[in-house]
Amino acid sequence: MTEALYRAVVAAGRAPSAHNAQPWRWRLAGAELDLFADPDRMLGVPDPAGHLATVSCGAALHHGRLSLAAQGWQVTVDRRPASTGSRHLARLHIDGPAAASPGTARLARAIGRRHTDLRPLTGRPIEPRELRTVVRAFNSHDIRVHILRPDQILELAVAAARSSAAGPDEEQWRDQLALWTGADRIAGAVDRVRLPGQQGEHDRAATFAVLHGRGDHAKDWLCAGEALSAGWLVATQYGMSLMPFSAPIEQDRWRETLRHVAPDLDHPYVMMRLGRHETPAVTPPTPRLNVEQIIERVQAR
Repeated sequence: MTEALYRAVVAAGRAPSAHNAQPWRWRLAGAELDLFADPDRMLGVPDPAGHLATVSCGAALHHGRLSLAAQGWQVTVDRRPASTGSRHLARLHIDGPAAASPGTARLARAIGRRHTDLRPLTGRPIEPRELRTVVRAFNSHDIRVHILRPDQILELAVAAARSSAAGPDEEQWRDQLALWTGADRIAGAVDRVRLPGQQGEHDRAATFAVLHGRGDHAKDWLCAGEALSAGWLVATQYGMSLMPFSAPIEQDRWRETLRHVAPDLDHPYVMMRLGRHETPAVTPPTPRLNVEQIIERVQAR
């Protein structure tokens, strides 16, 4: 059992995180794993409310419990244990052995293949059937998905063209909109504002989506991270690339612009770009913390 929990921590260490900060740590005690946020790893990353760290921890939580399920263990998850501090986000408890389904095993294997690829999406479009399957994976823990229409993306691109902000997240967001609009889409732009555009290859068939839900508490942001992980791994199985954005969510002006463009949204948690690349990625995987840096062993309670 201890070995299974240790392997779960290793799998959780592969989870996506804002700026690859990996802002989590684990405490192992008997048949339980406790997940804590580690905001010190977010130093230098604009995250005043801790939303990015909590979403990242939610993705790690999903990776960890998926690993345990694939190893043949039944697990109970207690999110935000009431008797603990604000950094204590969840507790995983092994209840006993359980048969792992082939689907669970396949999804767990996708953990090793999942990565972030910033290149333009120049591969074949996502088929509607595939998109429905990925959307179902995102729809968990009261988290929902809103697929943005092309005209809504254009409105966001116009807002980006008018913005004078120059933070790193804002620049990344504008760069991605430029990849989507492309130089050949600038003519006839909304309100005659010159859209951000780039020459050469651009996103031919990108799908932009927003994870959103009814709540705005830490538990809601944690569940958003779990949903992000679940959908990302299914997208990986289909050969899709996913890239999350934080600027449209963390910046107040962008959040209000997003709600104006898509009035049906509740609380937006994560914005994503989905699609395919024409060729496989050749970049090395991002560096990860050694498991001994993020796990603490204590006596069983």
